Amino acid sequence: MVSAISFGAALIGVAIGIGLIGDLSQASRIYAGFATVFLSFFGFYHGIHDRKPIHIDISGKGHLRLTKVAVTAPCTDKNWPHLDEIGDTAQLINSSTLLPYLLLLRLQTDKGITVIPILPDSVSRDNFRALSVACRWIAVQGDRQEQRL
Repeated sequence: MVSAISFGAALIGVAIGIGLIGDLSQASRIYAGFATVFLSFFGFYHGIHDRKPIHIDISGKGHLRLTKVAVTAPCTDKNWPHLDEIGDTAQLINSSTLLPYLLLLRLQTDKGITVIPILPDSVSRDNFRALSVACRWIAVQGDRQEQRL
């Protein structure tokens, strides 16, 4: 998705640069086109560069733990050698977005708020469904606790 958006922005920059879009002077057109293409590549690089897989554990009581995954070990081993540390505990914030084809999890950790976008192609279909159901359950439990207070 990041690639498609960056490519689209680069095409718009080229269109501006050659004069297909806008009514600017030649110098302004070239500058605006170059700036748009540069920013699209900059956004692509920063969108892809720092991506690291995250392992999300959910307990039976709805507690979340986030752990960064070491990409050198496979996730299929039973003793989980792909996890390189214990992880941070997190709490699902009410402003999270839980849609059938997008989970935008806003999680409060000790380090601050972490936003994790999860699309159905990021994980297996069964794992996406299980994570969606678990997050909805956690959100409902949080709403019930707020109503009691």
